[in-house]
This record gives sequence, structure tokens and C-alpha cells, in this order.
Amino acid sequence: MRVQPATESPEFEQSGSELPGFGRPDAEQPEFDHLVHCVPDVESAVRGYTEAGLPAHANPEYLGYRNGAWRLDSRYIELSSIVNRLVFLDSPYGRAMRGWQPRADELVARGGGALVFCVHVTDAGATAERLRARGHGVELLTFAREGSPVSFREAILTDGPPWAPFFVTYEPDRQTILAKYSAGRVNRGPHDLAGILVETPDPRASARWLGELLGIPPGASPTVVPLPFGRVHFTEGPADAITALLLSGGDPPTTVIDGLAVRPVESVTGPPRT
Repeated sequence: MRVQPATESPEFEQSGSELPGFGRPDAEQPEFDHLVHCVPDVESAVRGYTEAGLPAHANPEYLGYRNGAWRLDSRYIELSSIVNRLVFLDSPYGRAMRGWQPRADELVARGGGALVFCVHVTDAGATAERLRARGHGVELLTFAREGSPVSFREAILTDGPPWAPFFVTYEPDRQTILAKYSAGRVNRGPHDLAGILVETPDPRASARWLGELLGIPPGASPTVVPLPFGRVHFTEGPADAITALLLSGGDPPTTVIDGLAVRPVESVTGPPRT
């Protein structure tokens, strides 16, 4: 599968191979891609996001599944719901979701919540090989919707904590998809996604584990993994789950949308230095 290299991120300044435990080929260029928010009803979630100042849209049902998104640029927050379980579970997407489905069902039953986040890499196959060599179980899947010019390949961990990311590579590359096929659906609104918040019993150990998985060395804080375009912040608590979207720009809201908190990033980092 031919893959175009991702745009270099100005936030990633230090090679992951320079620190012990953080080895990865620099060519992987990990960047935040999207987060999956499981919701009971996509239309209702779209209204909740839009009313909070995060303009979202809904897509038509496909293979028993319906989604929508707050699309910022190549990044997005996916609003995910099953509308026909039998059809969905027998589809390629349903089969790929089998490992996550019990948690997704639990989240929807209690009103919704974040399931997992996704990291874009330049070659999901190469990332899968690297992670397998480090002892991880990885399932590698390719998706191509009939009649669509876009396909994607996912590397999904079969081990690790419940909030662990999966990895994706698109064909054509994300910027081409954005320009040719998704431009009309991009509407960031007044806010930007600065990162996500993960609640775990041991934030330092969790940040270290994620940093090693991604090949990203720690930044100034031992509980923040500086993933380009969506930093991952860890806080102490029993949930062992993604609990919040962290926003910047404008005057971000403090609210909860279908079980997922939305907060200013300053609520966890403090006010910016002047």
C-alpha cells in the first residue's frame, strides 16, 4: 500500500530514538487523528456539540452504523452509534470492533463516553511490526468502502489499558482527503482541540507507557505525552478511561456531552505563562 508521508509537526522536536525505551523510526511521525465518542443517538450528540460551540454534523447510516463528527481539520471527534446491531456486527467495521464492543455497549448504556483515540502514522504496517517486535499483540486491518476513493489501514492493539490508542494510515494521505473529499464538512468553530484527559490510578506510569508505545519522549510534565496536535494529559483517578476533551481558543465551555466532559485546557495546565 503506497503511503504519502505526513506533514512534519513543529511540536515534535526531539527524536524518539534518543532516549532509552522510546525508540521508533522518525518516519512514523505520530500525530493525533481522532477520538471515538460512543453516544446513544448521533443527532442528539450533534446538537449537544453544536450548542457547546463545537459545530458537528451527522452522516447517513451505513452497514448498521451511524456516525457524525466535530471536524476541526484532518483531526476530528467521531460521534459513534449502532442503529442495527445484527447488520453492524456482521460488517467489516463490526468485526474490527469486537474487542471494543463490550466497553462501547457499557458506555452507551450509561449515556455515552469516550471509547478510544487514534494516532495517525505514515505506515500502520510498519508501526504494527515495531510494536510486535516489542512484545505487543497487534491486529492489522485494511478498510476500503465500495465506490470510495479512500481506504485506510488500522493497527489495533490486542493488549494494553482500555484507553490505549490504535493507529491509522490513509490512502490517499490526509491532506488530500481533506482538500478533495472533506473540505465541506470542516467547521472548527471558535475553539481548537488542545488534547485529551485520561484518568488512571497511576498517571506517571501511564504517561510513561504511552510515551514508549508512541516513541515520544516526555516533555516538561511527567504526566503529559506531547503527541502533536492533541496532547494526552493524565490525572489520578479510578476510571482508567478517557474522561475529557481539552480545548483552547476563544472562551472554551465547561460542560458534559453524552458522558464526555469538555473543558478548557487551562483547567489542567493552569493559565498560560506571560
